[in-house]
Amino acid sequence: MSRGAGSTGVDDGRSGRVSRVKITTLALVGPSQHGVRMHASALAHHTPHAERIEGEITEILPRLLASEGPVHFHFTDRIFGHNAHDASGTVERIAAHRPVSVTLHDIPQPSDGHAFTARCAGYARVVEAASTVIVSSEYERDLLIRHSGLPTDTPVHVDPLPIDRAPALEVVSDPLGFVNTPTVGLLGFIYPGKGHARVLSALASSDHSADVAALGRPSDGHQDLVAEFEERAGAQGRRFHVTGFLAEEQLTAAARSVTVPVVAPEHVSASGSVGRWIASGRRPIVTRHPFFEELRDRAPWALTLTDDLPSALNAALENPASTWIDARDWNDSDVPSTAHAARTQWSRLSAADPNLQPHGPSNARSTTSAEVRPAKPGAPSESPVTP
Repeated sequence: MSRGAGSTGVDDGRSGRVSRVKITTLALVGPSQHGVRMHASALAHHTPHAERIEGEITEILPRLLASEGPVHFHFTDRIFGHNAHDASGTVERIAAHRPVSVTLHDIPQPSDGHAFTARCAGYARVVEAASTVIVSSEYERDLLIRHSGLPTDTPVHVDPLPIDRAPALEVVSDPLGFVNTPTVGLLGFIYPGKGHARVLSALASSDHSADVAALGRPSDGHQDLVAEFEERAGAQGRRFHVTGFLAEEQLTAAARSVTVPVVAPEHVSASGSVGRWIASGRRPIVTRHPFFEELRDRAPWALTLTDDLPSALNAALENPASTWIDARDWNDSDVPSTAHAARTQWSRLSAADPNLQPHGPSNARSTTSAEVRPAKPGAPSESPVTP
């Protein structure tokens, strides 16, 4: 599916002739429920003048290869190919036909295990093929530069993930029955390292009779984790709830229904889960990590960092009010809205040279250069990946 106009008329100011300037196409790639595509779609919604094309990469690749105007992707290797090598090859094929810019997600890190080396090589190839590169945190930028073999002066913008405050509900909705049961909640897909196992371990020594709620569904191939977590919770005298996929309003209602919101992943590059808690008015307990420290430094009112998850959970279960954001503390200048992030993204893409030629990996570095400068550390410039 595509919409919008692919070019616009611009008077060159000298001859009176109107030239056709290609407008960047926003390609919304991946399954409709994937967080990266949902994030890209949210930004595109606030960029109505841009042309859009959306769908899984196998569906839209012929159209992407058939056009010549610039195109922007929100890239994670998992939605562009069967593996990092194939995914980066797809981007290179497109870049050979038209200028490509990218916002990178799920940056490779050592905790990727056996896939780490291949993912680093794949992401480096994507950067080589792109005219503009964006990530969502300084931590991600450092990961990308450090592990992908890129020069330290490789231009990479840092645009923080947006957070939109959900509207207040006149009546607190509790469709899942959590209000009457103390519940520790985690938001997003269920997969190894997401934090469910860590929370169950932290609760093992707690005297509080709280259940654990997973606000989401298992990732494909990880349905077996539900039975494992149910068994572990049962051994502690608790229940492990799984809501399944929740639409926007359902997710907000569920996020407001749990007693204690938690974000405790074993590895992070940028996390949409913490943003969804904050958007719902919750101040989640978050295990320490450089990405969360960046967010804490920008918005200290929005989350509670901890090095001691068992103690933090006990304290929050004893004082649930500490897990709610005081509306008087909310500061829009600390966290960009999606509308603001969309404007920032479009300004990045509009700043690129409209005459950039398509290029492959052989000449990409020469065009990824002087027009683009890295964001200054801590700059509140701008790009939630929902879980």
